[in-house]
Order: sequence, then C-alpha cells, then structure tokens
Amino acid sequence: MAEPRRHPDLCAVVLAGGKSRRMGTNKAFILVAGAPIISRLIDEARLLTDEVRISANDPAPYEPFGVPVISDIHPGHGPLAGLHAAFASTRRRLVLLLACDLPHARAAWLEQLVALADPWDAVIPRTSDGRVHPLCAVYKRTCLPALERNLRAGVNKMTSVFDDSSLRVLWLECRAGGFRDTDLANINTPEDLASC
Repeated sequence: MAEPRRHPDLCAVVLAGGKSRRMGTNKAFILVAGAPIISRLIDEARLLTDEVRISANDPAPYEPFGVPVISDIHPGHGPLAGLHAAFASTRRRLVLLLACDLPHARAAWLEQLVALADPWDAVIPRTSDGRVHPLCAVYKRTCLPALERNLRAGVNKMTSVFDDSSLRVLWLECRAGGFRDTDLANINTPEDLASC
C-alpha cells in the first residue's frame, strides 16, 4: 500500500460524543499501546489532512488534544448530527468520519477511502460478513441535503441517508480497498479491549 498523502479538500472528524454504556467509560480515552485511542486517531488523520476536528457536545475533556471541538447543531441525533456538524464546520468538500473506538484505523488504508471518493457521494467500507461501517467512511458535501432532511424528520440511522436514490454510494469491500475486516473492529466492551 502506498504512503498516505494529504488531501486539501478533506476534513477529518473523530466522533467522541457517544455514551459508551457497554464499556462503562468514555471510549475515546481508553489506552491502546499506551495512548488514548482518540490521540492515535488524530495522529493518523493528520497524515491525511491539516483539518482535523473532534465532534463532542462537551468540549472540555478534549481540549488537551489540540484540535477544534465541534458541537451538534441537532443534539440528540447521534452520529448523523455529528456528520452534519462536521460539514457545518468546514468549507471542504469531503469529510472522513471516524468513530472514536477504532484502534486499528491507519492512514495508509483510510487514504484508500479518500482516493476513491470521486465519483461517489460516500465511500463506506463493508466487511466480508456484509456489515457496513458508516462511522469509518468518507462523505461528500453532496450528502448534506439528505442529512438535513433526515434530521428534520427524526430519522437518525446513518445508512438511511442513502435511501435517497440520487446519492451514489460505494460500499467498499475491505479486500478491494486493500485492508482487512479486522481493521474496522471497534471497542464496545471490556472484552473487545482485551482482544485488541
């Protein structure tokens, strides 16, 4: 896999506003290889863009990471509201959306998602078991009208945005993108962390 390059039309946003009920603690601060997951994600994102943000409704815990913290314009609507806030916070054409619990996210394979963005409105990985991963994906600004419609209608499911047949989505099989299913593994429970 080629070295990642910086993309001037990309903003990367780490979603850190979740409740972490199953984990019992804020997943963004879980240590993996001696560093908080969120710190590792920020470092990987900085290899792809100079515009990195954290999406969280309480900015105070995230100030030490040295990147802007954005709040939802539509609070209580989950990751969909985070993606909407991401587009509202930037003029850039693409947003790389990353959940804060992805310990194996690496710029080398995330760059593949960005590189494939045209002509698609979104590039969303799909693992071999058929599961899609919209919280580790690239979205184009052309998704914004559908995002806003869903938020107004109270439809919060990330993939429901693509019920709009005018949007073109590349459901990227991991193997075709040059990465493994395990690269998309997230940490939801202490057991997940132990297997990391």
